[in-house]
Amino acid sequence: MSSQYFLLFFAGVFCNIMCIGPVEGYLRKFSSSSSPSSSQSPLTMLSTPIMVAVRRIPAILRKFSSSSSQSPLTMLSTPTMVLLSLPVTPFAMNQYLLGCKVTKQAALIDCGDDNIERWVDAAAEEGGMSIVKILQTHGHVDHVAGLKQTKEKLDVPIYACSDDWIIFKSAPMQGMAFGMECPSPPPIDEEVQEGDIIEIGDLRVRCLHTPGHSPGHLCFEVLGEKVVVSGDLIFQGSIGRTDFPGCSIDDMQKSLERIKTELDKDVQLFPGHMGPTTVGKEIDTNPFLR
Repeated sequence: MSSQYFLLFFAGVFCNIMCIGPVEGYLRKFSSSSSPSSSQSPLTMLSTPIMVAVRRIPAILRKFSSSSSQSPLTMLSTPTMVLLSLPVTPFAMNQYLLGCKVTKQAALIDCGDDNIERWVDAAAEEGGMSIVKILQTHGHVDHVAGLKQTKEKLDVPIYACSDDWIIFKSAPMQGMAFGMECPSPPPIDEEVQEGDIIEIGDLRVRCLHTPGHSPGHLCFEVLGEKVVVSGDLIFQGSIGRTDFPGCSIDDMQKSLERIKTELDKDVQLFPGHMGPTTVGKEIDTNPFLR
């Protein structure tokens, strides 16, 4: 097995371990078989030593990862838009570049990468696009580790939900827990909420407030394209953790219900981790949407 495939496998295992939190939370809430006198469920007792053991994995992966030499890949291309992506940070967080082919304007979504030049180059290679905005689904460390450097380099406005600002401010502390350096993120320039529209050239991106993984978590729906960049709300067969500070199982349930009821089944979901999926596929196979 090559080093690249090994790292991808290892990162996948780590991401699956990161899903233990919401699984345990749902079991704790809905299981009727647990003993009332027990202070910890079996899954909690299992996940605690596992998480202690793996908390240093990102630092190890950072030393051996070759992602710094990689370029963003085209995930979707239509007559009017292009979506590029690359897993970055030791958590293999999917950073995106969303571009309008008509106006040549583009936006970065979730700036975990401190290698800004490759995103500038990738935009330029798409017919001379330039990055004019930054959109943040939320403020966890893997999604903002490169935000300060990106803001300083590009000097473009940051769009995010102010309900997550305390999460943004705590990103350096979050990084310390995983052996990962993260500069303090800059302030949010444009505070957005449910239903707000962000224009990227001719593209209209609707903000969906989907708390649960964090209080100000946003999904970005590209209107007319059946595309949603879903952050850490939902993954292939799983969901974002709900055991971090600021998480809410109840809010997560409500946000997932929105995905089921408000979006067409053929809408493509581009999550913050792992590969793309569709609403229909997750309704059929994701246990958290049943």
